[in-house]
Amino acid sequence: MSDQSRLFLAAILMLGVLLVSWFVTGKGNSNQASDVEIAMTSVNTEQTASLVDEQEDESGIPVDTLPAQVDVDVLESDYIERIVTVVIPGEESGETLVVARLSTTGGSVQSWMLQGYEDHPDQGLDQQVDLALKPWLLSRDQENNPIHFEYEGPDTVYAGQQGSEVIFASGESRKVFTFQRGYYGFSLEKNELDLTSAIEFGAIPVTELQTTEKGYFTASWFTNSHKKENSDKIEGFEATGNVEWIATSNKYFTVILMPETMERADGYIAPGQGGSPHIALDDNSITVFAGPKSYNLLSDLGRSTTDMIDFGWPIIRWIGKLIFFFLTSALSFISNWGVRIIILAFTLKILLSPLTTKSYVSMQKMQRIQPAMKEIQKKFAKDPKQQQVEMQKLYKEKGVNPIGGCLPMLLQMPVFFAMYRVLANMVELRGAGFILWINDLSRPEILVHFQTKILGLEGIGLMAVILGIIMFLQQKLTGSSATGSAAQQQKMMMYMMPIFMTFLFMRFASGLTLYWLIFNILTLVHQELIKKKLTTDQADGNTK
Repeated sequence: MSDQSRLFLAAILMLGVLLVSWFVTGKGNSNQASDVEIAMTSVNTEQTASLVDEQEDESGIPVDTLPAQVDVDVLESDYIERIVTVVIPGEESGETLVVARLSTTGGSVQSWMLQGYEDHPDQGLDQQVDLALKPWLLSRDQENNPIHFEYEGPDTVYAGQQGSEVIFASGESRKVFTFQRGYYGFSLEKNELDLTSAIEFGAIPVTELQTTEKGYFTASWFTNSHKKENSDKIEGFEATGNVEWIATSNKYFTVILMPETMERADGYIAPGQGGSPHIALDDNSITVFAGPKSYNLLSDLGRSTTDMIDFGWPIIRWIGKLIFFFLTSALSFISNWGVRIIILAFTLKILLSPLTTKSYVSMQKMQRIQPAMKEIQKKFAKDPKQQQVEMQKLYKEKGVNPIGGCLPMLLQMPVFFAMYRVLANMVELRGAGFILWINDLSRPEILVHFQTKILGLEGIGLMAVILGIIMFLQQKLTGSSATGSAAQQQKMMMYMMPIFMTFLFMRFASGLTLYWLIFNILTLVHQELIKKKLTTDQADGNTK
């Protein structure tokens, strides 16, 4: 079960608890609703392309669209391969974005090392993410062999502000790569070569420890809207139609091909065979982006490439964007992402406090009229219609709205879903530490590690345990006037729900757990303040 599925299940369960609690309370079975605030979730691999003419690879991709394995027997005896190292500096002094290696064999990108991103940051491997496990953009001749280009420039090229070129030539054929300072990619011009530019399947690596979630590798493209397909669901070599861009991605990184000769060009996708999918684009002039799926970087590209970042459904997406901009822009002066998340929790708590107050006051009023509701139910037990009339009179007299405790909480659910989508997809949180043992806010927090997984858990997280305790206290302090079987059901829910939610949050990213923990602590304090105020008002005769 994916994190998104678990989050959805948690939301449904908590929504069910809320509705059942409201129903029982509203009908006079004395089952007090919970006051839990709901706002709900470079190791290179071998090339496997065949050299069989006019046949298809076993993946279903025509051979003429795949980079072929270099056959040393057909290499010219006097041909000497040259490797060009390209260094792309960042905008800040001393910063390096990419160190790439280009080969004259096929005029391809042999490696693409992202200097600011560690491969498997939770494993301490001390190596950078390489987005070219298989060569990109390999050019072949009519016999399907890599073209042997010549190169007359230096072995190392540093990208400048105005652009730096690497030119490969073979007779009349030319490939011109232009790199620019501060850009995760390059532009490519081809002359007298095949129109198609392709990124081989399996080119993008697995960069995280946990990759069991379906959809880790995807192909994305933009026609009239953004479309994507999980790598394992692509059935064969498929045309996508005219696209503004096409991309192959894992959770946090992507390689995008964008046409430049025309506004749109024909695109193609093919299965990843367990890895990242194959993509291709028909244009002799393209722009390539190969880097992190950062909203700000993709926004600079334009062409709706930011749609690749999944902030959720339309309404939730807009809320998610506001949360993202607050974290990345308004709080940009704070270097610790954990501190930013804590400030976000305080901010949202302040904004949502009117809803919390209204919900809690309504639940307290419903609890106080329980004795009167029981009397009405007993008196009109054989006349449901009159019972309902008398209930409505009681609600009006006491100023109680039966759904007043439920609706405000439901309105908070989109915020939590938006929080989940933002924190689950922010590459900025990848490898970002908070304090002590919490060294990656994109991964579950683990204080006590297990030797082997138990119920899918790698260990026990302290924040999730504290969160469960807070949720239990919230329900305990709310109190209940329920009796009989309703009281037993509520008691069971009071124990089971915190345990279940603790289990779920041990599998969520620690950034999300941190947010929800702080938010619930603030909610607990807020509820106690409301409770004291209601008690004081009642003693002073200010409440009905």
